[in-house]
Amino acid sequence: MSSEHSSYLMLALAGVFIGALYYLEARYKRRRRQAWRIFATRQGWTSSQSDEDLEVQGLYRGRPLSLRTEATTMSKGQPAITVLRMELGDAAPSELMMETKSLRDRFRGLFGKVDEKVGDVELDTALSLHNLSPRTRELLLMPSLREPLMHACRHYRRLSILAGTMEAAGEGVPTSPEKLEALIAPALALADALHLSTGQALPPHSRRRAQS
Repeated sequence: MSSEHSSYLMLALAGVFIGALYYLEARYKRRRRQAWRIFATRQGWTSSQSDEDLEVQGLYRGRPLSLRTEATTMSKGQPAITVLRMELGDAAPSELMMETKSLRDRFRGLFGKVDEKVGDVELDTALSLHNLSPRTRELLLMPSLREPLMHACRHYRRLSILAGTMEAAGEGVPTSPEKLEALIAPALALADALHLSTGQALPPHSRRRAQS
C-alpha cells in the first residue's frame, strides 16, 4: 500500500473514532437527561435542563428542595458533582452550624486551629462544628440522630447545615432514576431524623409515580 493510501486510511480511521466519541457522548447526555426527568416525575417534582446543567426542584415534607449538577475547579466547566440543597425550617436548631471537615480544616488543626467538640470521637473527627449550644450538643449525641448523621457524612463528599439549610454534594452525575434516589436518600433520612429528634411529628411526603 502506498504512503498516500495509508495516510487516507489513517484519516478515515481517525474520523470514525472521533465520530464514535461524539455519538457516545450524545447518547450519554440523552440518557442522563431522561433519567433526571423520570426521577423528577416520580417524586412529583419539576426538572429543568440545558446542554450541560441539570436541575430538579420540589418539596420534601413541605420544605423546598433542589438538586442540581455543578462544576468544580478541577472539572473545567463540566458538571462533576451533584448538589442537594434543602431548607430545614424548624427541623433544625437555628444555631446549628456544622460541615464535614475538609483537607484545609485538617491541615489547620495541625497548627492548633481547632473547632468545637461534642465529645464523640467519630463526630468530632468528621465534622467542623461552630457555636455549639448545650441544646445542639445534646441533639447531635442522640443515637436517633447520630447514626443517620454519620451515614450521611460517609456518603457525601461534602455535607453542611448552615443557617437552617442542608447542603450535600455527591460525586459525579447519576445516570438513572434509581441512582438519583440512592444519592439523596441519606440526606432525606438525616432531615427526617432532625425533625424527629426535635420532638416533631413528620409531615407526610406524597410522591406521584410515573409510568416509565
